[in-house]
Amino acid sequence: MRLAVTNEQMQTAESNAERNGISYMKLMKNAGEACFGRISKLLGGVAEKNFVILAGRGNNGGDGIVIADMLTEARASAILVFVQDLPKSNCARQCYSTYEKSIKSCIYVHRKDVVKRAISNCDAVIDCVFGTGFHGQLDESVADLFDHTAQTCPGIKISVDVPSGINSDTGEIAEHAFLPDFTIVLGAMKRGLYSHPAYESCGNIYLADIGIPQQCFTGCEAVLSEKVLLEFIPERKKVSHKGTYGKMLNIAGSAYYTGAAMLSTNGALRSGVGLCTLATPMRVINAIAAAIPEAVYLPLEQDFDGFINDKSVDMIMLEIEKRKFDAILLGCGLGNKDTTADLTEIVIKNADCPIIIDADGLNSICRNINILKESKKGIIVTPHPAEFARMTGKSIEEIQNDRIAAAKEFARNYGCVTVLKGANTVIASPSGETFINTTGNAGLAKGGSGDVLAGMIASFAAQGVELPYAAALGAYLHGLAADVLSTRVGMGGILPRDIPETLPEIMKR
Repeated sequence: MRLAVTNEQMQTAESNAERNGISYMKLMKNAGEACFGRISKLLGGVAEKNFVILAGRGNNGGDGIVIADMLTEARASAILVFVQDLPKSNCARQCYSTYEKSIKSCIYVHRKDVVKRAISNCDAVIDCVFGTGFHGQLDESVADLFDHTAQTCPGIKISVDVPSGINSDTGEIAEHAFLPDFTIVLGAMKRGLYSHPAYESCGNIYLADIGIPQQCFTGCEAVLSEKVLLEFIPERKKVSHKGTYGKMLNIAGSAYYTGAAMLSTNGALRSGVGLCTLATPMRVINAIAAAIPEAVYLPLEQDFDGFINDKSVDMIMLEIEKRKFDAILLGCGLGNKDTTADLTEIVIKNADCPIIIDADGLNSICRNINILKESKKGIIVTPHPAEFARMTGKSIEEIQNDRIAAAKEFARNYGCVTVLKGANTVIASPSGETFINTTGNAGLAKGGSGDVLAGMIASFAAQGVELPYAAALGAYLHGLAADVLSTRVGMGGILPRDIPETLPEIMKR
């Protein structure tokens, strides 16, 4: 399982590894070897190529010393630049003592002309200055060195573990930070790198195994993978019927947002729910029924503008009492109206099944956010950052700077599974269990994508998947479908309606 860790959690894992017989020196050597292997792949071999390794005083600098030694051994030109001073940490000093004689070129940063000339004529600059140890601002000499690298380096720029100048806990970026083309993260993904703007500043990210056993990590967030989620995909039994796979009510759509009803319903059906009832205005049914004959329809009364009216609330509650649904999805395309707010509160208070709230359902509860605490069987909320800002009173920037903490806090305070959408969607449960999803791409940045996701999550909940895993499964498969489609039509060509059509292929696989 891939993990996302804080600096403290990473230090604990390294200490646990040492107690299990894996020394810090061994971890440093493993890190250097793993980085050397990735660097060789990135450059198509290293022999006869020119490298500049920028080394700090701590263990990140020690990683750089191992890399420099291995590059030299592989017949590359490796210039090791001590950016501040000789290694300071015990492990890095031991590493320097071991490899000092085999590394041909070691220079100090105060020889500015030599260092800058080397950077301006190299195939790659490798940043091993700070790693996880950085916070605050860069001093003037380091900032000048990084600026020169950005402006003159003709080759690729690679950071080891964390780009120097980025706080790996918070994702904050100092002015003049080293901004690489590639980052090789060591051991486990650093949590702050999933925040913004850090995530956009790391280039392509690779995770390197440095030999720390899984059991050495404690209390960390999990990064979703197929291996993690495989056990949660509902099984299709040989002897079963439509009721076996759940009954779902989707309250969605209006004259302005016909597509929201269609997309969320298709997302639910393609994710395997046995029965999906769509409660929507009659004019929406007339527009989409021929395209979705598999759905059951509950025609609702509508006002002059095509939104559901007060009588519809009573019709929906009668249907909920009569049908005994396994999950309810509410909000896609309903419109941010008083009726939507009234309906959302009544459903939360009275429904005897899990509720998934999206879009206008989320907007409508902002006036009474504590209503979330009154659910009988649990709630999943699926906000994008702007909706989440309205729900929490925080700015979008504040949320994006630490998405994991923001989602975890909300889930804990309001007792609901929180799906904070966007690049690296965060799924947080009230218990503290948290997942980070890394599937998906910019092709999903189109109106309607969120409706499909909400339908998928509700479908899995109706099929009996526990709410945190229903949300995680929906987010992972939704993004994976977009990744598959991007290879076929490009990101710009992906339409939200393509996602449900791709799901059967992915789920079969």
